[in-house]
Amino acid sequence: MKVVKVNLGKRSYEILIGKGAISKLSTLRKTQGLGRPFFVITNKKINALHGKRLAAVLRKLSTKILFYEVPDSEKAKSFSVYIKAIRRLASFAVKEKPIIFAFGGGVVGDLAGFVASAYRRGVPYVQIPTTLLAQVDSAVGGKVAIDIEEAKNIVGNFYQPGMVICDLHFLTTLPVKELRDGLTEIIKYGIIKDAKFFAYLEKNLKSVLKRRPAVLEHIVLKSCSIKARVVEKDELDTLDLRAMLNFGHTIGHAIEAATRYSGVLTHGEAVRAGMVMASIIALRLGMIDGNVCKKINSLIQREMPRLCLKGVSSGKILTALSYDKKFIDGVNRFILPEKIGCVKIVENVPQALIKEVIESYKRGIRL
Repeated sequence: MKVVKVNLGKRSYEILIGKGAISKLSTLRKTQGLGRPFFVITNKKINALHGKRLAAVLRKLSTKILFYEVPDSEKAKSFSVYIKAIRRLASFAVKEKPIIFAFGGGVVGDLAGFVASAYRRGVPYVQIPTTLLAQVDSAVGGKVAIDIEEAKNIVGNFYQPGMVICDLHFLTTLPVKELRDGLTEIIKYGIIKDAKFFAYLEKNLKSVLKRRPAVLEHIVLKSCSIKARVVEKDELDTLDLRAMLNFGHTIGHAIEAATRYSGVLTHGEAVRAGMVMASIIALRLGMIDGNVCKKINSLIQREMPRLCLKGVSSGKILTALSYDKKFIDGVNRFILPEKIGCVKIVENVPQALIKEVIESYKRGIRL
């Protein structure tokens, strides 16, 4: 079992990584006490695959447990689903302070964390991510949110979990498409912060897709460690340090919003396209060498089906961009690479350039 500590004073917590990691939930005996109502937010698919395993562990800690299923899509992060979850929680935990468990991918984690942050002005919650993307990214750092039609994650809080359990057993049932989504975020960490990790991924990309246990454990551990150190320095995203974690997400989130979270593409696919376009914008601005841009985009696109955006309006993507949380005082802000392992915030990127790069990507540009 590997452990990454996120050091945030009174809000510090551990990320436990390994096969069978959910057995370590027994530590709740020490940190939270016994007997509280356990409200598990999940979806039908994850509950069917893994619910019995989690229930067996939780029954040792509490006799009052409810598995609450939400839709298996980005649409679960809506006000309507959020209100229904809050009301069900209120009727389940009358006169008691519950513990909420986020048991699923990033959508479940974001929704469950937002519920936990608001219910009774905050109750404890535990992240049990079941996808690679959630294990290496969304479950760590305390950003919780829901969406509105205009923009993704624009209604939310910073609310740290009490614990994150990255049980690698859950990855054995993960579809290859979702494994690739997680790999997108992992590649991001190499680009923004660690050239050696980027080189490791160049050599071991196929081993990730083959689910080699030692490789999976290493990349989850390394990714969580990188994110934890960034979050420790800028927990509330006020120092422009944490912004680097959004490399590829600026255009990626806009693509998702432009398609109205219809499910035609995944979050990882949208971010993958966003990372490619951000690298090309950096090249057009003279920030990186052409060979570096090719190296970055070669790894991003290797073993990954290319996302087709021909049916997505460039105008709608540009409109959605204007709602990005990083934009300040009407000025756009992008996270762009200077070299492998280093990115910077660039403001006021010309609108014409952004549109040109989006259109080029839609036409099938490859470096």
